[in-house]
Amino acid sequence: MSANGKPQTIEKLVDAFGGAVLHTGEALGEWSAVVALDSIHAALQFLASDSELAYEHLSDLTAVDLSQLNRAEPGLDGARYAVVYHLYSPQNETRLRVKTPVTDENPTAPTVSDIWAAAGWAEREVYDMFGIAFENHPDLRRILMPDNFTSHPLRKDYPTKGLGERAAFNFETSASNLVGKSDSTDRGEDAIESETMVLNIGPQHPATHGTLHLEVELDGERIVRATPHLGYLHTGFEKLAEAMHWNQWIVVTDRMNYLSPLSNNFGYVLAVEKLIGVEIPKRAQYIRVALAELARIADYMVWLGTHALDIGAFTAFLYAFQQREKAYEIFEACAGARLTISYTRVGGLFYDAPESFEPMMRAFVKEFTDEALPEIEKLLSRNRIWIDRTQGVGVISAEEAVSYGLTGPCLRGSGVRRDLRKTEPYSSYEEFEFDVPVGASGDTYDRYLVRLEELRQSCRIITQALDNMPDGPVNVEDHKLRFADKSHVYKTPDHTHPYDPTQPYGSIEGLIHHFKVNMDGHGVPVPAGEAYCATESPNGELGFYIVSDGSGTPYRVRVRPPSFYNYQSLPRLLEGHMMSDVVTALGSLNVIAGELDR
Repeated sequence: MSANGKPQTIEKLVDAFGGAVLHTGEALGEWSAVVALDSIHAALQFLASDSELAYEHLSDLTAVDLSQLNRAEPGLDGARYAVVYHLYSPQNETRLRVKTPVTDENPTAPTVSDIWAAAGWAEREVYDMFGIAFENHPDLRRILMPDNFTSHPLRKDYPTKGLGERAAFNFETSASNLVGKSDSTDRGEDAIESETMVLNIGPQHPATHGTLHLEVELDGERIVRATPHLGYLHTGFEKLAEAMHWNQWIVVTDRMNYLSPLSNNFGYVLAVEKLIGVEIPKRAQYIRVALAELARIADYMVWLGTHALDIGAFTAFLYAFQQREKAYEIFEACAGARLTISYTRVGGLFYDAPESFEPMMRAFVKEFTDEALPEIEKLLSRNRIWIDRTQGVGVISAEEAVSYGLTGPCLRGSGVRRDLRKTEPYSSYEEFEFDVPVGASGDTYDRYLVRLEELRQSCRIITQALDNMPDGPVNVEDHKLRFADKSHVYKTPDHTHPYDPTQPYGSIEGLIHHFKVNMDGHGVPVPAGEAYCATESPNGELGFYIVSDGSGTPYRVRVRPPSFYNYQSLPRLLEGHMMSDVVTALGSLNVIAGELDR
C-alpha cells in the first residue's frame, strides 16, 4: 500500500494508462477500476503480464445491465452495460475488479480470450445473455440458448417469464461444422489422411452425470476434437434472483450443485452479509464450517462412486453411496431435509443444530476415517486396472490450468496450491488446522488422490469444529435482518407460553419485523453497492457477485460456477486420447449440470 492509501496495482495501472482509467475506488475491502473501452484490452494485458502484479487468473467475466440502476456509477455514466472482470493474482494473493462501459448503440468489447483461455466461454455467455459481442473472439456463438434464439434473457427489459420464444438445438448444423478430414501426421507415425466421424455422447447418458452433451470427432477410436454443448436445463437462476427477496433466493442455490447444496447456501449468504457489513455469531460460523465440510464429503462420495462405476469398479460405488446416505441423515437432523436443505439464512442459520448433531457427526467421522475411506483406497489406489485407466489421462499443466480458470481439486491436481479456505479464509477457517494436498502430474489419477486426501482433511476440520464449538446464538440479534423469534410473534395474554399458535398475536414489534422481512417491497435491508465473495466449494471457487440498488430484492446476482470453468478445459484434456478415455476425463472434473446452466 502506497502513502496515499492506494495499492500498487492501482498506482501502476493509472501510471500506465492515465486518463483511460476513468475511476478507481475501494469498498468492503475490494479495489476496483473502471477503464475506457478502447483501452480495456491493453489494460488487462498489462495486469496479467506485469511481473509484479501477475493477475494470471481470470476468476470470472460477466456483465451488468445498468439501464434500471437507480444510482450513478463513477466512470460508467451514459453506458447501458458494464462488462466486469474479476481478476486474481496467485503470486500476491490479491483480487481486483475491473469494469468497462459499453453503450447500447454499439454493444461490443474486445475479446480477452487471447489473454486468458477462461474468457472463451465466459464471453460467449455474456454475448448470449446480454447481446454484447466480443471482437476477435475465436468462436463467438450462443452457449446456453439455441443459436436461433433471438432475445437476451439477462437484459433488464426481458421479462422474468420470457417472451414465449421456442427454439431447439440443431444437431445437423452442429455436426456439419465438425465433420472433416483428419491429417494423422500430428498424432503419430501413421501419416495417412482419413475421414473422421462425429459421435454424440449425451445429453441423456448415464456416464455424463446430467444433461451434458459432448460431440467428439473421431479418427478411428482416437479423439481429434471434442465440443461440449450446454443449455439443456434453462433454469434461469440468475434472472429469478431479480424478482425474489434476498432470503428467498437461498432455496434456488440448493438447485445449482445439488450434491453439496449447503456449500451454495453458505457462499451466497456470505456475499450478502459482506455487503450488509454484518458478522454472524461464532457458533453459527462453526456450524456452517462443519456442515460445509460434511457437504464436501457427501459431494466427493457421489463423485467417487460414479467415477469408479464409469471405469468399471462397481464395489467402490456401493461403499461411497453408503457414506453419502449417512451424511444426509445428519443434514436431515439439522434442517429437516436431506437434499435441498436451505439451512442458512442471511445473518445466521434457520435453526440451531440439534442435540444429536455432535454425536452423529463424531460417529460419522470415526467410521469414515477408520473403515470406509481405507476400504475404498484398498479397492482403487493400487489397483492395476484403475491406475492404467487414470494415469496419464486428461493431463493439464499448472500454467494451462491457471489460464483456463480451473479451481479446486482440478487446479490443485496440477500442482497449484490454492485453497480459498487458506488464502482468503472466511467463517473462521483461519482458526482451523488442515493441509492442502497438491498433485504433480495434473492427470486423472492426481485429481483422484487430491480429493481422497481432502476427505481426510475435511474430517480433521469437522473434529476441530466439534471440539471447539462455541456456545451462544446462531443468528444476529437484529430483527431487521432475520425473522423475529416466534416468541416475539405469538404471545399469550398471560405470557405463560412463549409460543402458542392458537392464541392471538401479542407483540406488535415482532409482527412488524416479521412483516417487513417477509413482504414485497421490504425484505432484508441490503444497502446499495456491490460485493464479490468466493468460497472453496467441493468443485472449486464458487463466487457470488451481487449488486444491490437498496431495494428488498437483488439488482443482479451473478454466480461464478466452478464447474463452468472446469468443464471448459475438457476438449483440451481429451485431445489425442481414445474414446474409452472420455468418461474417465469427464468424471475427474466432477461436472454438475446445474452449475453450468444456472
